[in-house]
Amino acid sequence: MLEARRPLSKAAKPDDFPDGERRDFLRVAVYGGIVAGAAGLGLIAQFPIAAAAAGDLTLPLLPLEALAKLEKGKPTAVEIAVARRDGWRVRTTARRVYVTRTADGNEAGAFNAFSAVCPHAGCQVGLGEGEFVCPCHNAKYNGEGAVKSGPALRGLDRLQLSIAQHEGAPWLFAAWQEFITGIEERVPRAT
Repeated sequence: MLEARRPLSKAAKPDDFPDGERRDFLRVAVYGGIVAGAAGLGLIAQFPIAAAAAGDLTLPLLPLEALAKLEKGKPTAVEIAVARRDGWRVRTTARRVYVTRTADGNEAGAFNAFSAVCPHAGCQVGLGEGEFVCPCHNAKYNGEGAVKSGPALRGLDRLQLSIAQHEGAPWLFAAWQEFITGIEERVPRAT
């Protein structure tokens, strides 16, 4: 027996489908949604979202053994890798820190550490003859980080130091912090 077909222009109504087909569709939709939701929660659990606060990032600079060889007043450049979590991605950037011995001893207070980011416009500061020099606008800083000449409104940004164990030996650690450039006050940058 031939079955009459529904015209294409007529909109489907709930009564046009047998009860079994409607139930099958709803069952697949509900179970499919549950499975997709569970899979999504599993993925979220794989990538926990955590970010270090701006002042909470403390990184090892140099072992005390190497610090003992530093001459008073002579800066040493140290490259560090700063890693920040951005959602599920980790971004790593190389940063330069200048470490200077200011006194005898091996406690954190016997050293200064300066960020190599120029506080004027954010360029990378280099070492000159007994001073720090910014190649972008020719700002100059003395060995203690104070402005000697140029357009900079403040001295180099000093980092907090501490001594702690790392790789089985005492090391000098710096609390890495970025600051807003172009202003006179030392204001931490939100990261």
